[in-house]
Amino acid sequence: MNAATTVPDAPPAPIRPPRLLGLYLLLIIVAAIETFEGLSNAPTLFGDMSTIPGPGLGGAIIKAYIASHPVLALAALVFATVGRLRYAIMSLGALVLMNWLNYMPSVVLHGLDFDGISAFQTPLQIVAFPLMAACAIALAARNERLGLATMLVSIPTLFNVAAVIAFGISVILYGF
Repeated sequence: MNAATTVPDAPPAPIRPPRLLGLYLLLIIVAAIETFEGLSNAPTLFGDMSTIPGPGLGGAIIKAYIASHPVLALAALVFATVGRLRYAIMSLGALVLMNWLNYMPSVVLHGLDFDGISAFQTPLQIVAFPLMAACAIALAARNERLGLATMLVSIPTLFNVAAVIAFGISVILYGF
């Protein structure tokens, strides 16, 4: 048989660079945390709908957030698990933007709260986190600086975990 007519063997499966394995692991952890949070809030949709505050558009936005949270988080978890880094980043970015949209009915009704710890937390959740998510989505869409994009979509979740841990420690130390 002529060597020019033979079909070459299929190339071996690509091996992920070691530096990307850390990004996949971080995205899996963040997506798992968000999935747990989204699934724990999902029963609200099947209960008494009057417990969801806000009639009209505000209530619809909150319901859309509660419904989309587990879907986006599970999508990010699946994408990160199967090795689709870009899509996992975009899913988590969309989740952060939905979280921001969830805050908007309260901001419109009550304004921005800058009392106590909210002076630090409110600007982050209303301004910084959505901008970070939009930048991460743009970077992932262009397949550029995926490490930075991973960090940008992970910071809001890690901030929330740190806030819960800090609250728990303060309750243990000072009581409720």
